[in-house]
Amino acid sequence: MKLYLAGIKSYQLDLGLECRAFSDPRLERTIQGIKRDHREPDRRTRMPLTRPLLLQLLTSLNTTDYNHLVLKAAFTLAFAAFLPVGEFTYKAADTASGPSFRSWCLTKSSVRLIGATHMELTLPS
Repeated sequence: MKLYLAGIKSYQLDLGLECRAFSDPRLERTIQGIKRDHREPDRRTRMPLTRPLLLQLLTSLNTTDYNHLVLKAAFTLAFAAFLPVGEFTYKAADTASGPSFRSWCLTKSSVRLIGATHMELTLPS
């Protein structure tokens, strides 16, 4: 809900309209009441991906399967470049954006292998 309100506030700012209502404490209390009433599910605690955990994950992948090799490369690259999951994954619907997809999402063409020990990552805009 806060995301929608932020969008409306941004739109009003773009139009040069007054935005005082968004800083009203009653709005914040209303949002808190809605959250309490709808019992928002607890968020899962996320732990950082440590090197030992990454190594355990990588050894569980089958290196003869192409999809597992791609996952192994993605996980290793993401770990080395400190990338959050949302920066090296995408949904199938994202590919429908046409040519702009490659300028916003990491693809295989974003990675260049240099010998057997190095790779170069080009981050899209």
